[in-house]
Amino acid sequence: MSTFVLVHGAWQSAATWDLVAPLLEENGHRVIAPTLSGLGTDQNALSPGITLQQHIQDVSLAISKCSGRVVLVGHSYAGMIISGVAETNPSQIGRLIFVDAFIPDDGQSALDLLPTSIGEYFRNVAREHGGGWRLPGGEGQLDLWGLKPGEARDFVRDRLCDFSLRCFEQPISLPTDQKRSLPATFIECTAQGYPARPFFKPFADKARALGWHVVDVETGHDCHVERPAEIAAFSCLI
Repeated sequence: MSTFVLVHGAWQSAATWDLVAPLLEENGHRVIAPTLSGLGTDQNALSPGITLQQHIQDVSLAISKCSGRVVLVGHSYAGMIISGVAETNPSQIGRLIFVDAFIPDDGQSALDLLPTSIGEYFRNVAREHGGGWRLPGGEGQLDLWGLKPGEARDFVRDRLCDFSLRCFEQPISLPTDQKRSLPATFIECTAQGYPARPFFKPFADKARALGWHVVDVETGHDCHVERPAEIAAFSCLI
C-alpha cells in the first residue's frame, strides 16, 4: 500500500480532497492532505508574504515526516508545488501525479504559463479588490473550472478561499529538474465546454512529449470532486 500526499490548487483547500481521501483509505492507503500556508484552515493568515516557495516548504515538511516513498499528487497550481518538492526531495517520491496541473520549467512562474491576458486580469482584480495582492475566491472560479449547478459546484464553493497573486508571480527554481527523472502521470480533464481547458491542455501535451502516462477524464477542472471514485480507482492502479 502507498502513502498519498494530496496537494490542492489555488482558491481551494485541503478539504477539496474530502471525497477522494476516504476511497483511497478504504483500499488500505495512507492519505495526507497538507494545509498550505494562508489557505483553507489557515486562511486568516493569508498575506502578501506567502509565496510559492512557502507552499513548497509546507509540502516538503509533510513528506519529511513520512516513512518510505510517497505518491505526490498536485492539482492545478499545485503542479508548481510538487515540481518544487520533487526538486529538493526526489528520493522520497515514488510517483508524481499532475491533476490538470501546471508543469513548469526552471525560472517560470504560474503567470508565465498562462496567457498574458489572464495575468493582466489577475493583476487588475488584485489591484481593484485585494490591495494589490489578494485574489478573492468566488463564482468566477467555479465557472472557469466548468462546474455546473449541482452538488459538485456546491462542494467546491463551500471550500473556496482567497488566494495571493504573489504565489502566481514567484518563479520556481528547478536547476536539475528532478521531476523529469521520476515516474509521472498526468490526468487531463477534457469535458466539452470546460472554459479553462485551453489553459491546461498544453500541459497534457507536454506530459505526452515527456513520455509520461496521460489519462483523460471527461470532467471540468475539479475531476476529483466530479468523479472521485474514478480518480481514486485510477490512482490505486498506478
